Amino acid sequence: MIDTGKSVDFGSDYAVPVNFYWSGYADALPQQRGAYLRWLADGRSSPDADIAYVFAFFYGLERRVLIDAENDRAVDAEMPQIMKELTRLHKHYGSKSGLFSRHCMSLLQVLQLAGDPQRLYLQPMPDSSPEDGMPLHLRVALGQACVDNVPLTVDMAWAWIRYDPALILRTAASRCPDEFESLFRLTYKRLHGDGIALVLTTHKLCLPYSPASPGLQASAGGKTMPGDIPDFTIASLPRQTLQELIDACSSELDAYSRVIEHRPDRHATPDAWLFLPFSLWPETAKRALAYVNACLGETVMVMSVEELARHFGASAGIGKDNLRALAAALLAQRIAMEPDILSMAGGAALPERVALYRAAAPQEAGDVASFYETALLSLELLLAMAQADGVYSDHKWPLCQAQIVAWSQLTPYLRRRLMARMILLQPVALSSFKRRIAALPPVAREACADCIITMAGTPATRQEIAVLERVCTLLGVEHQKMYSQVHAGATAHRPVSGSSVSADGFVLDRARIAALQQDSQQVATLLGDIFQDEPGTDVASPPIDSHDGLLGLDATHARFSRHLLTRTSWRRSELEPLAQEAGVMLDGALERLNEACYDAFDMPCTEGDDPVDINPDILERLAQ
Repeated sequence: MIDTGKSVDFGSDYAVPVNFYWSGYADALPQQRGAYLRWLADGRSSPDADIAYVFAFFYGLERRVLIDAENDRAVDAEMPQIMKELTRLHKHYGSKSGLFSRHCMSLLQVLQLAGDPQRLYLQPMPDSSPEDGMPLHLRVALGQACVDNVPLTVDMAWAWIRYDPALILRTAASRCPDEFESLFRLTYKRLHGDGIALVLTTHKLCLPYSPASPGLQASAGGKTMPGDIPDFTIASLPRQTLQELIDACSSELDAYSRVIEHRPDRHATPDAWLFLPFSLWPETAKRALAYVNACLGETVMVMSVEELARHFGASAGIGKDNLRALAAALLAQRIAMEPDILSMAGGAALPERVALYRAAAPQEAGDVASFYETALLSLELLLAMAQADGVYSDHKWPLCQAQIVAWSQLTPYLRRRLMARMILLQPVALSSFKRRIAALPPVAREACADCIITMAGTPATRQEIAVLERVCTLLGVEHQKMYSQVHAGATAHRPVSGSSVSADGFVLDRARIAALQQDSQQVATLLGDIFQDEPGTDVASPPIDSHDGLLGLDATHARFSRHLLTRTSWRRSELEPLAQEAGVMLDGALERLNEACYDAFDMPCTEGDDPVDINPDILERLAQ
């Protein structure tokens, strides 16, 4: 209260610091009284005013609310004006003094709740500083919501985590406040719908008020708000749920937070928002992804990395980390990328092209990983065969496409994935498969060989046979088995859609193969009878050792070679049934014999394709 009888010195400045808080106007020095009156006359808003003068005015408001209002009910009419003034003072000086901010907000909340308002949870939350702790308005609103059986809405939950000092906000939440609030609200609604149910607690809300004025602390302190309202600020379960949600949202924003820490100027560019959860992407980026989704369907979309980057607004290109972030965001929308950027090692080079395709649906889950890997290796080997030394006249891509479609054991997702891998496949040498093949179990290698022989078709030239032999050698499959399968009709020029498959790989249609083998055997017997008495030049048979070997050849090739060496010249049509009867591939067997002769005598055994002439020098050497 201003005592007009006290002396006043108007020469003092209210911006000069005051060394002590005076409890009343009468306790102040004349210079301080003058500065205080000048501050009042200037509108009580100057940011330069020392906080002591603000407190002096606040003491008067506090006395009016706590003492005068109890003695004179007419003062109640002034309460709206006092609340307005407290709000204004807090706006101007709340940030200047934390102590004043807390006292000002506490008195303001007492006034707001003095009339015992109902359903505060439906009213907007008054603005307050988080440093002031949980506002009384929020504490009462939570208690009233529980009593009225109203769940914890997203607005109340957000207010709770803003003001509760017991809830810990991580760096991402403070560095990206707008993104954190948006993500928190979206996640809360997704997980909890209309809100978390509040369970009644036995703890009742107690709202003490401690006056700031030293003269009122003894007479007006300890006042509490009336009412039987639960206190949820001490309940552990809601707070634990909110803390878990805070941590989850912060984790989703960690990558984005690190980007804008170093490049805050890039927060609105793809360099930054690619690391945001998709729900927080800019609308233009969401529309770009929706366009890709609509165009994709069940097909495979291939484009350069630069084209993909431009589609999402990165006109200056895209780095490996950003491409990885984009791949993760696309996968979250069921769009997979090949090559699998998310599984690539950190030192791997950025690909030039990528293929986008529809990712697996939840109902497509199944244990087909071993089948997929065997199918993938088979197709890659087939294409590598086609590229090896330019042997095959076709590049086998149409065959791969047809085979992928024909494999009924593959899910639609795995078909799309195989197609994407094949489209992007670059020419590689057969030797590059050694490490991958070495990691396969024997049954998977045999399954892979069966598949390749089936898809490759009947070799037409000696070079094609040599390539097929190299593949079988890599897979650790005996050439004899490969020759038998080819001659028995196990290969096919079209995909074998009726093949059965086990968990370990491919199993050919054995009934069909058996029938073809039987037919081939009958043809071989018939041809053998026809050409058995064919005239020719007889030569002495080379000596046969006890192990049925010849020049280091295995028994099967040795027997065929001995039959071959009984004459000096053969028509190809004569040799083919003999090779089939022996269970070998004709060109492969001739190649092996020639290699053995080169090793032993430095010269080939046969010359020409049709007729096939036997080198007389070899016959002479073997006869010795």
